[in-house]
Amino acid sequence: MYLRQQGREEYVCSGWLERSQVTNWWRTLLGTACSRARLRCWLAIGVASGFPDSRTCLLHQKLQMLNVCMERRTLRDGGLPFAMRSTGPTAATAAAAAPTDQSDEEFFDCSDDEQESGATGRLSRLGNMLLVSSDEPLYIPVTQEPVPKTEDQLEDDAEVMLKLGPGSELCTQMMSASLLSDMESFKAANPAGQLEDFIRWYSPRDWIEDEPVDEQDPFGRKGHLSARMLIPGNTWQTVWEGARAIPARRQKRLFDDTREAEKVLHFLESRTIGQIAQLTMATLFHVGVLTLTANATPERAVVPAFDEMIDRMTAACCRLSRESWISGGGAATGPGRANSQTKYEQQLLAEMMQLECIVTQARSLRRKLFAAPGESSSVDAEKLLQGLLQSHETDLPEGASSAIAGRLLVLFAEAKRAANEQSDQQTKGGSSLPDPIEKQFTLRLSGNTVSKGAGTPQFLRAILMPQEFRLCGAFSRNTTFY
Repeated sequence: MYLRQQGREEYVCSGWLERSQVTNWWRTLLGTACSRARLRCWLAIGVASGFPDSRTCLLHQKLQMLNVCMERRTLRDGGLPFAMRSTGPTAATAAAAAPTDQSDEEFFDCSDDEQESGATGRLSRLGNMLLVSSDEPLYIPVTQEPVPKTEDQLEDDAEVMLKLGPGSELCTQMMSASLLSDMESFKAANPAGQLEDFIRWYSPRDWIEDEPVDEQDPFGRKGHLSARMLIPGNTWQTVWEGARAIPARRQKRLFDDTREAEKVLHFLESRTIGQIAQLTMATLFHVGVLTLTANATPERAVVPAFDEMIDRMTAACCRLSRESWISGGGAATGPGRANSQTKYEQQLLAEMMQLECIVTQARSLRRKLFAAPGESSSVDAEKLLQGLLQSHETDLPEGASSAIAGRLLVLFAEAKRAANEQSDQQTKGGSSLPDPIEKQFTLRLSGNTVSKGAGTPQFLRAILMPQEFRLCGAFSRNTTFY
C-alpha cells in the first residue's frame, strides 16, 4: 500500500518534523488501509508471511494478523491465496470489483439444506489403520485451520484463565474449543469411531500398544489409553461426550477473520503517534546493534570485550521487546512505568554510543599509525591498538626510532599547532610533543657513605601539575653505629 507518489515525494523532500503533520500522514495511511482491507485488496508489503511471529515486535504481529485475515477471507470466498495471485493494478482492480460477502456474521460456509447422512469431511486414510471396534478404515478428517494470535492476545487469554481458575467451566471451554472442533470433525469422518480411535490419530503418545505385538492384528488396535486419559471426568472424555458429528465446513468458525481484522484496525487507530513509535523502538535498537556489528567487523579483534558487549546489548533488545509498555490499563502503565522505560532505553543507547566510539577510535588509530594495509593486521599492531584502547598507553614494539614513533610525533605536532592556533599562542621551542600534564622530579641517595658504611634508602620526590604541587619523601638511617 502506498500513498500518492507526489505526496510521498513532498514528505521526503520537505523533511516535516511537526507532530501535527506526522499525525495527518498517519491518519491518511490508516484510512487507506481500512478502506482497502474492507475491499479485501490490501496486503502489508514487507511483512513476513504466516502466523504472527512472537519473536517480532507487536506492530509487525498485528500486520501479520491483518494479512492472515485478508487471506482467510479470500479463500473463504473462493479466491486464490496472495502467493498465487498476480500483482499489479489489474489484480487490485479485479479484487476491488469482486462482489463482497455481506454475511460476515454467518458461521457456516455451506448451504443449510446439505444433508448430514453418512461420513463426511474425510481428508485421507491414516495409513492402514482400522477402527478399534470395527474393520472400517480410520480416516483423517478435514479440520479447521489453527487460530492465529498475537502476543498481546495470548497474554490476555492467560490472564483470563488465571482469574477464572482451573476448575471454571468457561476456562475449560476456552482451552478445549479447538479440541471440540477436531472431535466433531473426527466423528463426522468416522461415524463408528470411539475416543480410542481419536486418541490414536490426535495424540499417539497416549495410546499404548500391548506387548507383545499381535502379528494377526498389524493395525495397532490392541492396546489401551494412557493413565491421564483414564482419569474419571478428564477434559478429553468430557469434550468427547459432548461432541457431535459435524464436519468442519458446517462448524462455527474458530477464527472470525472479519472480527479479527476490525480488531487490528481498531488497535492501529486507537494508538497515538508516540505509541506507534514505541512499538518499533525495540526493532530500531536491534537494527542499530546489527548495523554496528556489521560495520565494526575489521575492528572486532582489537576492541576489548566486543562480543560480550554485543551479546549484552542483544539481550537488552530482546528484553525491551518483551516489555508491555503500551498494554491496556492497569498498574503496569503510568508515569512510573514510562520513566522506567525511558531510563532503560537511555542506558541501552549509552552503551551503543560507547561501543561505537571505541570502534571509531580503533579505526582512527589504525589509519593514522599504519601506512600499509597489511601492516595493521600483524600481531604486534593488534597488541599496540589493544593497549591504547584499554589503558591509553603502551610500549612501542620497536622503540622511539620506529616508523610508528615518527608518525606519533607528527600527530603530536599537529595537535600542538592546532591548540596554539585556538589559544592565539606562538610555538616556543623546537619540541613537537605537547606540554606535559604532570612533571616529577625525584632525588635518590644510593651507595656507601664515607664514614658510616653502607648508605640507607633516601629519596625526595616533587610532583608539579598546573593546579597542584606535591612533595613527598622517604628518609631512613643506619642504626648500627647509633
